[in-house]
Amino acid sequence: MNYTIWFIDTKIAFIFAAQIIKTNKIIHMKNLKTAKFIVRFASLYNASALVVFLVPGALILFGVKEPYSNFWKILPALLASFGAIVLFLASKDLTKFGAFPYWNGIIRIIFAVTALLLDFKTSVGLFMGLLALGDLFIGLLCIYILPIATKNSHLQLLTNNLNN
Repeated sequence: MNYTIWFIDTKIAFIFAAQIIKTNKIIHMKNLKTAKFIVRFASLYNASALVVFLVPGALILFGVKEPYSNFWKILPALLASFGAIVLFLASKDLTKFGAFPYWNGIIRIIFAVTALLLDFKTSVGLFMGLLALGDLFIGLLCIYILPIATKNSHLQLLTNNLNN
């Protein structure tokens, strides 16, 4: 009788453990899907900045004075396009390329804090303030979700020493 109870308890424990492992995998997949969505959103956010810089009159629509040279419209557009491409490609496999969006998140936070502290919105327009707030939000999301989704520490993501 004791063996029967032990066997039933052991079987229940194994079923419970298997359910926990299964649930953990489901949670990991949800986190990975969420992280992919956030990184793809960050990519589209960069692409939208690219459009604003390249479409004639779009900067004025957002309250930004047109630069005297086209170079100052093309340069930020090229930087935005590079970021958009890298983020989109990295979102395909975050377990392998998670360091790129993680560093992008850090850069976004640095930009946002700098833009808000230096009060760029008064000289460049409301567009810069909104851009900085959006970048701050996206940067914080990336830094928060990527270690959870990829099951890597912050240090591993910073040094690109990822567990695949």
